[in-house]
Amino acid sequence: MPRPSQRVEQDELRDRMRAVGMSHNEIAIEFARRYHYRPRAAHRHARGWTQTQAANHINAHAARAGLDPDGAAPMTGPKLSELENWPLPNNRRRPTPQLLALLAEVYNTNIHNLIDLDDREHLTPADMLLINTMRRDVRSTPQAGSRAAMSQPAGSSSRQAGPGFESRYSGGAPRTLRLDAAAGNTEGVDALNRREFTRLAGSAVVTGLAGAGRARHVDPALVSYFDGQLKGHYHADMLLGSGALIGTVAAQFEVITQLVDTADGSTRQRLAKVGSSFAAFAAWLWLDAGDPGAAMRCHDAALELAHRCGERDAVACALVDRAMAFTDLGNTAAVIDLCQAALVDARHLAPEVQVFALQQQAHGASLRGDRRQVDLLLDQAGRLVDQVDVEEWGTACRRTDSYVEVQRATCYGRLGLADNADRLWQQIIPAAPPSARRDVGVWSARHAIAAARQGEPERAVELARQASALAVETGSARARRELDTVAVAMAPWRAHSIGQELADALASVTIDEPERDHG
Repeated sequence: MPRPSQRVEQDELRDRMRAVGMSHNEIAIEFARRYHYRPRAAHRHARGWTQTQAANHINAHAARAGLDPDGAAPMTGPKLSELENWPLPNNRRRPTPQLLALLAEVYNTNIHNLIDLDDREHLTPADMLLINTMRRDVRSTPQAGSRAAMSQPAGSSSRQAGPGFESRYSGGAPRTLRLDAAAGNTEGVDALNRREFTRLAGSAVVTGLAGAGRARHVDPALVSYFDGQLKGHYHADMLLGSGALIGTVAAQFEVITQLVDTADGSTRQRLAKVGSSFAAFAAWLWLDAGDPGAAMRCHDAALELAHRCGERDAVACALVDRAMAFTDLGNTAAVIDLCQAALVDARHLAPEVQVFALQQQAHGASLRGDRRQVDLLLDQAGRLVDQVDVEEWGTACRRTDSYVEVQRATCYGRLGLADNADRLWQQIIPAAPPSARRDVGVWSARHAIAAARQGEPERAVELARQASALAVETGSARARRELDTVAVAMAPWRAHSIGQELADALASVTIDEPERDHG
């Protein structure tokens, strides 16, 4: 405990640092430098808490989180002192990953900010494995060789090979992820990561993962566990947006890849299939967050794990997922080639996989300007939709009303068939459920493009205004990208008053555009 004169000095120093806008993390770094505090003590002092005060905050948070609702194992000042000073000689109170995650919640920081070299050299391999599944703060540069790129925007430097999402891509300075809507701000991501990790670290399903690289028994129940987690993530994505899930999905994927590398037999293959689905979902999250480069790394991992699981459906899905990314990049040949590869021996594919591949191949045909092929492929997909099992998590063609017609309207818009696209959007958008607000934002922007090309600028501006509001609300970079195209379609009216109305409507989504990184 600091002496009274030192406490006064620290209070004054803390006030000065807060006055110039320094964060608690920055204050903790300065306290550690000046007073030689270990990280956990530095973060406590950054908030001006005594050990007893900090213990009270920890107990209150643990009770609210349901970790210790009855106060059966309360934190005390002496206990916290031991935890702050571990691993000093004769100090046996080791901070567990779960406790570190709890401290990160209370101190509003990242778990990695609470451990130093001494901790890392003395924590058990199992504890470090769990801690390393946690994504570092997106504003920090990942440690060289770490497997953090799934939760990191494109352009970040990384070198490690393997199924981790940073493999096969390297170079460039680390860049900061910016998600402007409340559903996608990075503070929300970090908080969700800490909460998820607190739960995950205390769960029996992820204990004892040390010894990666050795074939060992892994409980097959983990397959259904992670499959259930993925279903929940898909539902949460509709409610929260991509920014709130990227870190959590990344952390769980890291656990899955460790299990794949240590399991044997059929369990390894089934985990690889789930891991491939996690990677594909992460790719979708990154596309929606506006980073196709990061999405492409996820597609790499999805395809690798799909091959490892040995299932034709999984490989086909991974190929089509990659084709979807190439569609956004306008690479016509890649889209068509990948979809055709996915559809080889199509009669042995599940109906939902066939629908997925056919509709994406239709997008490739639209990039090539082939309307006849677009309609043939989408008509074929439409005939298969009723055969799809609606209970399967990956069956977007049954979860999204008018799924095939949404693809048709999008393709018609790309082909310049504004009247056809307009008629379809007028049917699709009013029938969309409330949970599809993010999709409606994208669709409304595409509808606005069609209206502008029909020579109806007033209607285009009204649709763009609706799409802009939804883009801000949901944090969807897909909607922002479509709104960029609205501005291009409205170019003939730029000098008119309606052009200014459009600029006003788009102001909320373009205010930070020069700083945004779309990959």
